Amino acid sequence: MDLVDREAGCCGGGLMEHLTVAEAAERRFAWIDELEEDYILPTIAVVAGMGRDDVIRRLQGDPTSPRRLTARQAADEAVNRDRDEDLVGVGTVGDLVFVVEASGYTTAIPGIVRDLSHGGRCFSVSIDINGGDRVGYAVDGSLVVFEEHWGPVHPLREGDSRWDPEWCRDLIDTEDESEIWGVKIFALMDRVMGGSADPSWFTQPLDTFAIPCAASYMNTPAWDVP
Repeated sequence: MDLVDREAGCCGGGLMEHLTVAEAAERRFAWIDELEEDYILPTIAVVAGMGRDDVIRRLQGDPTSPRRLTARQAADEAVNRDRDEDLVGVGTVGDLVFVVEASGYTTAIPGIVRDLSHGGRCFSVSIDINGGDRVGYAVDGSLVVFEEHWGPVHPLREGDSRWDPEWCRDLIDTEDESEIWGVKIFALMDRVMGGSADPSWFTQPLDTFAIPCAASYMNTPAWDVP
């Protein structure tokens, strides 16, 4: 079964429902939209090539002192924490490390995406309440993609071989520069990284760590996009 067939057949009823790849992706990740009803607007980063403890250290957290919190608990607690800190949940799936922010967006900052990609790769998706979702992708410390929420995903440098345009095939209309991605962007994460967001990351407790909040990076080189 090729990529198109696999993704179109991922939902109940499989290929008999004749879903397009994009429609199947929207159905598969519909639960992301439902998080907003619980006042959770997630930022999710998936990292390959770096261990869990190293990921936490790159985020300036202490890997020796985790707490077990759900995303809802972390979001509630973050409201009452020091303004300079946020909480992230961290876990692993196979060789990948994932970082979940229930209300922050630290792992969507270009410099953080770069830092998390050293020796490997990092793909980050940030969901915005006003629809201004963002995606970042970096390879071995170099930012390859940093895009907002519409149109085909392009590399920062035209023809960059580290970005395969086929990853967008059938998910995002490569001819429509105004198409809004929506939750389809998580299917793109799956294609690029071999792993994508799972509902359990938001319903089950994760090892949770305090890190500097995104606001602490304002007006620093971390926001530089080459």
